[in-house]
Amino acid sequence: MDDMKWFFGFILIIGMLWVSSRFKKDAPEPTADPSAPVPAVTAPTKSPTAPQQSGGNPPAGTIISQSTAPAPDPNLSPLKGKLFINSAQLSGSVDQEYVLIQASSANTDSIPLTGLSVRSGETFNSQTISKGLPLMYPGSVSEGETIMLRPGGYAYLLSGRSPMPLTTGPITNSGGFQPNKCTGYFEQGLDFYPALSIECPSPTSEPLPQAPNRLSDACYDYMASLPRCTLPPGTLPSYLLADGNCQAHLFNKINYGQCVAYHKNEPDFFKNEWRIYFGRGSKLWRDRRETVELLDVNGKVIDRKSY
Repeated sequence: MDDMKWFFGFILIIGMLWVSSRFKKDAPEPTADPSAPVPAVTAPTKSPTAPQQSGGNPPAGTIISQSTAPAPDPNLSPLKGKLFINSAQLSGSVDQEYVLIQASSANTDSIPLTGLSVRSGETFNSQTISKGLPLMYPGSVSEGETIMLRPGGYAYLLSGRSPMPLTTGPITNSGGFQPNKCTGYFEQGLDFYPALSIECPSPTSEPLPQAPNRLSDACYDYMASLPRCTLPPGTLPSYLLADGNCQAHLFNKINYGQCVAYHKNEPDFFKNEWRIYFGRGSKLWRDRRETVELLDVNGKVIDRKSY
């Protein structure tokens, strides 16, 4: 009997344990109360750092420092770059001594040369450029006018005296003139250094007499044999001695003055060149180890070259 009680008691205990485990398994999970406040989540803060250089454009609002341009050299002229020393002939006699200056072809205006000066950086000897005559005739004595050098033009600054009577400077046979289409006539009987260009129109291309004063064939052929920029010789060939019409044309129409009268209004009459003579009797420059300085009217350096 006791055994039966024990057996039923054991079965009862097992049953109670099984019911208890089933109840826990099927119970619903607890849910959050929707009315309960949700705690705020704070993102971690970073300590401020310097902006990084990325090689691209800086961030908007960045202040960029500007470099200051170097101050201009107070000893340099505003004409620097507009006018320069091209070359120089320093050896030899005073009549062969010159400095060749040139205006930049990029200039938009002519450069006034009158009042500029050249100076030796070794001896400090100097000469100032005087006035000149654009259209010159032998024996001209005049106050002259300001020498203007057009863009790309040249000016020979010659130490000696002009081989042709010309005075527009402070000394006899000093001053300047502008070569033209006809100045090659001056090469006949005079010694210009450097030589003037021989570009005069040929005598047969100039206006010729018309009928009834038309030149004879013999006269025309003789004119065709004359070199450019050359005066006819005083003695003509024997076959022209009786040709008065030919002689009148040769001696009156083939010369510098008549060439100027024919061509002075042509746009290419004047050369883009000047010859300026200082009228010195002694050399201005050393033959070697010389420094040539070109100065403006205020004594500031336009250009400087050593030879």
